[in-house]
Amino acid sequence: MGDSELDVQLSGGRSIRLRELDQWLVYEGLLDGEPTRRLNVKLVDSILEAASASGCRVVLIPPVDGLPEAARDDGIDAPSRLPRTAVRARFESGLPVTGEGDYSELTVVWFQDAWALPVDPGVEQLIRHLDWDGSAQDMIW
Repeated sequence: MGDSELDVQLSGGRSIRLRELDQWLVYEGLLDGEPTRRLNVKLVDSILEAASASGCRVVLIPPVDGLPEAARDDGIDAPSRLPRTAVRARFESGLPVTGEGDYSELTVVWFQDAWALPVDPGVEQLIRHLDWDGSAQDMIW
């Protein structure tokens, strides 16, 4: 992610900067049984809800598990594991999306096996291809 590990050049040419990063062990405190698809959907939903509570727009880079919709619909309790670390990162661009702000920002949530930084190379590639203009929001200083 750039020379300083803080800057990212998106595939569309926009530069973004990492401003905030939180991470934690996904299954820390799980006392009973193995993780399931149902549990994973609940975990991801709660992470996204908490991340958006500040009013920022949030995008999820889906975990390899994929969180199939069937898990939401018919309660599949098949064993399933997410990568061990959940990451929430807030990125900023010095340029607004619509021109109605001073800058733009977006919170990105993903999962990887090791602590960030560095960001998992596969996740980094997906971050580079984010639809910033369609996902980020303009902010005013």
